[in-house]
Amino acid sequence: MMMNRSPQWRNGQCLVYARCSKAAQDASLGDQYRQIEAFRTEAALRPIRDPFEDDGERGHNEDRPGLQAVLEYVRTHPNPAKFNEDFIPILVYNVSRFGRFDDEKKIFYYLVEIERYGYEFYSVQDGLRSRGNIADFIQLIIRSQQAYQYTLDLSEYGIRTGCSLSEKGWWSGGSSPYGMDRITYGMDGKPRYRYITLHDKTVEKRTLDGTLIESFPPINDKGKLRSAYSDKLKSDKVKLAPSLDKAKVVESIFRWFIVEGWGLKKIAAKLNQLGVAPPRGRKWLKGSVRDILRNPAYKGAIAYGRCSDGKHHDVRFQKLPQGYVAQMRRRDVAKREYVRRPLEQCVLVENCHQGIVSPEIWEAAREKFALRKRGQLGVRGRGARGSKYLLSGDGLMKCVRCGYHFHGSTDRTSKIRYYLDGGYHMGGREVCAMTMVRAEDLERTILEAIQEAAVNGDARLFQDEAELALAIERELAAQSPTTERPDPEREALQDKLSAIRRKREEAERFEKEFGAAASDLVRQIQAQEESLLRELAARRREAPEPMDARERARLARETARHQMFVKAALEHGTPEERKRLVRDFVAAIEVDGRKRKIRIGMYGGGNSSLRVAPPRGSGLRGNRSPRFQHAFWDY
Repeated sequence: MMMNRSPQWRNGQCLVYARCSKAAQDASLGDQYRQIEAFRTEAALRPIRDPFEDDGERGHNEDRPGLQAVLEYVRTHPNPAKFNEDFIPILVYNVSRFGRFDDEKKIFYYLVEIERYGYEFYSVQDGLRSRGNIADFIQLIIRSQQAYQYTLDLSEYGIRTGCSLSEKGWWSGGSSPYGMDRITYGMDGKPRYRYITLHDKTVEKRTLDGTLIESFPPINDKGKLRSAYSDKLKSDKVKLAPSLDKAKVVESIFRWFIVEGWGLKKIAAKLNQLGVAPPRGRKWLKGSVRDILRNPAYKGAIAYGRCSDGKHHDVRFQKLPQGYVAQMRRRDVAKREYVRRPLEQCVLVENCHQGIVSPEIWEAAREKFALRKRGQLGVRGRGARGSKYLLSGDGLMKCVRCGYHFHGSTDRTSKIRYYLDGGYHMGGREVCAMTMVRAEDLERTILEAIQEAAVNGDARLFQDEAELALAIERELAAQSPTTERPDPEREALQDKLSAIRRKREEAERFEKEFGAAASDLVRQIQAQEESLLRELAARRREAPEPMDARERARLARETARHQMFVKAALEHGTPEERKRLVRDFVAAIEVDGRKRKIRIGMYGGGNSSLRVAPPRGSGLRGNRSPRFQHAFWDY
């Protein structure tokens, strides 16, 4: 193997990192290790420990376990270095193996972070070192941009391929809709095998007459189970076909909705009563039923581009006389965005495969949704979207029984605002009991708690920020002549540790429910938590030194500015400003409908900040609607 240059490292030590997205890639882990081993032997380097690796991890994912393990190792094993020869190299196959970051400049963040602790990055194939000369620096920029360009090319190729396959009547890829199986076709155009995805994400490979050939168990991907890749050849094409057993469930859903006139929640409750396994999750919900009724795949059509979550391109599909064209525009800032397009903006091709229901029945369901949206079936249309509910929209408020979020709503008769259990709202009593919490009282309780924690009564006594800052400065001067200076880096580590601990607690709850499927995620988070604890312990507090007048004045101004901002937001802020403020102070709100208790978890207070608010009364005074009796809680 030819090297561009022969760098010299005095210690004769090295680390090794390898990454591979898929086992079928040209530069698999085995190929990378062989190239790195050849260079390591030639450069007389010995590895300090076993290689770090990420097998099956995308290059744009910055939470890769192997990459994070590299950062943790260098931080906990610093190597004092004065000259370039003192640095310990981290060998990788090439720049793209280190990462295909969405921002090509992001690689320099990791290079600088590694070099802080006496390590450097070296690309074996490219012969580039991060501690090299200006030519190496320019080459790193070029290689990083090329790696990102490869990601863009893959994104564009995937969109164009999906558009082309769909236009020809083939399934473009991904999981098949509920009640549909995948049939593979060879190059001769004849069907070969049937692939069936079970509820537990297992994929069964069967012959066309139903004989089982092989089963592919689900893959544990960062604590989540997903279906394994099938063994179909790249030259094979895929069409959808009705499932042998689930197709009857789909037929029943359309019949209940069109003929019987049932609502979405009633259909979901009926399926839960019958014990039918849902498409995803633990129970059938309104959204699951709605997705089936709106999917044109059940009438034999393919609609490519209905839902997408890409982050590199904005896409628009245009129908021309010669066919569909995917018009793409690259985004300057890569950001994942979920897009749901109407059928008129998708690649829509009729009669691609055998449907489960007739086109007439499917169109009748679509027309019924249109009538519901226009309010001609007695339905309120968009409900409480865009309303002034401070605690809904992002899962802040959850039910401890079913685990679903609470939604904001308003009673049409009394105009009283309340929060309703999402499990009951979307799935009926088969999912959870009806639990409603009065919005005004709960929001007032939380805002008062935030005002007490953040403002602490000081800002209410002063209308002017300068006057409040002067009072705080006097208090600081009177407290102690040796008030300890704040340590921003230590405080940042403590905040990060608190966030990691909350993340671990959520993962442990997930592990109790799904077992081994979340064990890897829990271990990864625990490793991150232990690393932060070591880093925090290594950063010992220095002996407190007296604050001078300038430091006291600066700290007083910052404190006063923050308290006055919180006071203004609480008293005169818009609903969005109050929402952001609540998220800054409140970690979680847990509602137990059976015990009629609410627990409010505040940031920065540990267990002492968790408050139990028992009800002081029952029923809703002045409301004559019987379904609201014993439903609201007073505080």
